[in-house]
This record gives sequence, C-alpha cells and structure tokens, in this order.
Amino acid sequence: MKLFVCLLSFFQITSGIFQFRNNKWGKIGIGKIPSELMNITDNVSKDYIEYIPNINATTYHTYYTELPQHLKNKFDTIQYDSFWEDVCDKSTKCIYKNVIEMNEIYYSNPSPNFEKKNLYGAAANLIPHRDCILFYFPYIRFYRILIGTTEHNYDTFTHFVDLGVEHNINQGDYIIFDFDRSIHQVRKKGQQKTPRILLKIHLVVCENCPFSMEYLNFVSRFYIYYYYIARYTEQVGTDPTTLMGFFFGILWEYPFHRNFKYFMVIFSLTSFLLYKQRKIKEMMFLTLAVYILFIWTVLYHWIRYIILLQKHFLFLHRNRFFV
Repeated sequence: MKLFVCLLSFFQITSGIFQFRNNKWGKIGIGKIPSELMNITDNVSKDYIEYIPNINATTYHTYYTELPQHLKNKFDTIQYDSFWEDVCDKSTKCIYKNVIEMNEIYYSNPSPNFEKKNLYGAAANLIPHRDCILFYFPYIRFYRILIGTTEHNYDTFTHFVDLGVEHNINQGDYIIFDFDRSIHQVRKKGQQKTPRILLKIHLVVCENCPFSMEYLNFVSRFYIYYYYIARYTEQVGTDPTTLMGFFFGILWEYPFHRNFKYFMVIFSLTSFLLYKQRKIKEMMFLTLAVYILFIWTVLYHWIRYIILLQKHFLFLHRNRFFV
C-alpha cells in the first residue's frame, strides 16, 4: 500500500491531484499533502481527541464553524493552501469556492465485522453510497477531500466500488472524490478497532464556467442545507438509544439493504396500477400499511434494545458489578 501511495505521488507531478477521471463516477485522487502541512495534521489529531466525548462511539464530528479558534487556525492553514488550486484540473475559466460550512473534523471508529451488524445511521458512511444523489448542477463538480491526521491505520480502507481502488488513509494522506458521482464505502479487514481522525474539506467547482460567483454561492447553499439535514438525522440515528434514534437509524439503514430496491419496484408498480384503476382508497391503504410496517420495525428494534439493556444490567447486578 505504501508503494501504491508513492506511485500515486509520482503521478501527481504530471496529472495533478486527480489520477482517475470518468464521466460516470467522477474524478478521484489519492496522494500526499505538501510536507509543510504534515506537522499541522499531527497537532490537529492530538488536540481534537480531547473533544471527543466517547472514544468508543462509531462516529463523531465537529463542524469547522464550531471549532475552538486554535483548531480553526490549523484547519485554515490546510484548507486554504494553494495545493488545492489544482482542483480546476486545467479547465478554462474555472472558479471554485471552499464551502466552509460543511467542513469538519471527523472521528471514525467502526467495529470489526460491522457489515454483519445493524449499522442504523452509520450505514450512510459504511456501505456503498454516493454522498449526494439529488441533483447535478450544470458545469458543477462538487468535491469532498478527506485528509488523514492519525497513523497506524492498517485495516480500515476507503474503497471506490466502480474503480476497484481502495486506500487506508493515514497521516498526511488525502483522498478527493466527486460528492455526487463517486460510489464508495468503508471496508474493515482487521478484527480490532482502528480510530481515525480525518479532516473533511468541500469544494464546489465550476469548470469552463459561463456564470459568476453568485452561481457558486447558490449551489453551495443547496449542498449546505442538504448536508445539515442529512448529517443531523444520520447522527441521531447512529448508535441509537432512543425511539427517535431508532426511527432515523432505520430510515437510513433499510434503503441501503440489497433487497430494498425490489420492494420499491413492487410498491411503485402496485401503486401505479391502483392509481390507473382509480382505486384511490386501496392505494392510500397500501401506503398506510407500508408506513405502519416501518413504525413496527422501529418499535421492534427499540424494544429489543431496551430488553437487552435490562438483561445486561441484571447480569451486572447478579455478578455484583452493578454500581
């Protein structure tokens, strides 16, 4: 893997920060940030670890706008470095904008064999997905940049499904990919937890742009609102302990299930046929039945969690470890 990164760093000299380009899955780059930024990433990880309330959590994050000033200063040195100007990828009349409202420091610590467990809200990060699937704006490329600030990650990989390329990100590594197009997932190959602290930077780019900066400002607001809503529901649904947590957790996890698309095809086709036959009551009943099924699924997971929690407390009590 180190050889792979070295080769990518060599190709950086001639191909910029991107090594892979495709109209369908976007542009992707893997490499090293400039050497003068390396010490800053180390300082960020050492400082930020003190702000994580529970290091056993699957994920935790803090938006750039909510960081204390000393961490903001270090973040600024990295996110405003001239290295990222290459994001235009030699396109003419290119303008870009750093969407600081979406930038964050991100803590990730998935459990071994997480694919075999209920992921709930974490499913949005850990299984194959695009980060946004709503809309493609003309002339726009929206990029997410991951920058590693911690070392000793030997078993947790960011895998690009269509490309067949993966990388275990460590201190000073960067991965840049298309927010709307690149299908990716987190893959864990070891049996131990591997906490990672990452910087996430977001750039909206208008290539061969016929518009002004106002267009980029409009597009960035769209992504900001989308991301805030998605991230809030995802965080509430990650490692859930409340009824609302399980509501959003199931809402995130089940659509990623491999058989969910077949359910949606059957539901959509049935609804369409009922509508064509003007059986509106039956169509409404079908919709209500699906909603009730969803609520019962949420209740099942929530009640199961409560029962298992009570059993755990009872076990501790019987063994005199209960405080």
